[in-house]
Amino acid sequence: MSRSITASALAVLLAVALPALAEQASPLDAVEADLRKSYPAVAVMGSEELATLEKSGAEVVLLDARTDAEFGVSRIPGAQRVDPRMSAQQFQSTFGANLKGKKVVVYCAVGGRSSDLASRIDATAREAGAAGVYNLEGGIFRWHNEKRELVGPSGPTDEVHPFSPNAASLIKRQEGIAYRPGTSKLGKAD
Repeated sequence: MSRSITASALAVLLAVALPALAEQASPLDAVEADLRKSYPAVAVMGSEELATLEKSGAEVVLLDARTDAEFGVSRIPGAQRVDPRMSAQQFQSTFGANLKGKKVVVYCAVGGRSSDLASRIDATAREAGAAGVYNLEGGIFRWHNEKRELVGPSGPTDEVHPFSPNAASLIKRQEGIAYRPGTSKLGKAD
């Protein structure tokens, strides 16, 4: 009888503990939480919401706030590369006439540079009629980790630039890391 009680108790414990273990925050989740604390006024958009908006044909201004080298490896389809240090005035002169009713979504590797840019351009974008300015939560790393579509210089790709050796640990699919297009384990010919 004690074995069946022990087995039942173990089954209950596993039923409660396994989902909790599966929901433990990943290192990328921890970075995102820190960014939300550092930029509390910046709205965030999840990758699923962005993917849904894109599929629906909604008008989105998608800005990639990474370096030329990062952008050269891959980007989210439709993204335009911008200098992450762009001023609100530069943003207004470049995009202001094309914002009415559109959501502006900014991303970088994980969200630091894009949160900073989003906070700087938010008021200007809204004054120009934007429907909101959002930081893409988890940046291109989360997008890549979720196996969402990326494009590179030659079309669709599974490669992503790691930003730095330390940040590379936030990429789940390590075989897709590339500092130049076609140089990851996925991009190399067998």
